[in-house]
Amino acid sequence: MFVPQTPVPPLQRAADVTPVFNQILMNEQEEEYDGPPQKEIPGLIVWTLGGNNVYVEGSWDNWKSRKAMQKSGKDYSLLLVLPSGVYRYRFVVDGERRCLPDLPCETDAMGNAVNLLDVNDFVPESVESVAEFEAPPSPDSSYSFQAPEEKDFAKEPPALPSQLHLGVLNSQNSEESCARPQHIVLNHLFIEKGWGAHPLVALGLTHRFESKYVTVVLYKPIER
Repeated sequence: MFVPQTPVPPLQRAADVTPVFNQILMNEQEEEYDGPPQKEIPGLIVWTLGGNNVYVEGSWDNWKSRKAMQKSGKDYSLLLVLPSGVYRYRFVVDGERRCLPDLPCETDAMGNAVNLLDVNDFVPESVESVAEFEAPPSPDSSYSFQAPEEKDFAKEPPALPSQLHLGVLNSQNSEESCARPQHIVLNHLFIEKGWGAHPLVALGLTHRFESKYVTVVLYKPIER
């Protein structure tokens, strides 16, 4: 039913490809792999649709065996250590072959649906880019049993967020403009400070993709 399969390069991410099944990728997966031994990477498989006895079988051993999944609450899971690549697999739930429709899947020539497991060792280029979004722990000295006073509730909120000056358009030097943008300015449209005195107006927008930041600045003439 399924041909023997060897490890292949990981799938492209959803942002880079269309959902249409790529026939070229199928042909590349079936070619014999003649490279050096690959690093093995843990991959987690989870079944969430119930059942009493749940097994999983896949192309990592050419569909030769079934592995029992461990029950945790209402779900079943199994941790596999495999070389980097794309694998086909399916579940056997109470003797019936099934797949999870919410996960990546494909159908063979016989109409049998299988899930796809993309195993790769992707690591963010900068660990700091992830850690910067974690809130720092509050010191014990910042807590007290004193009740708020009336003046604390009478304060008016600021007219504008105090973080507006952190935008790239308001940077005073090249070193400041090349620094990593703060997460609070992402996906916001900024206008250059003091634009009314110039014939051009600058609009800036910063996006974040994984550990990279892209800032687009649009200069537009002002119609008087």
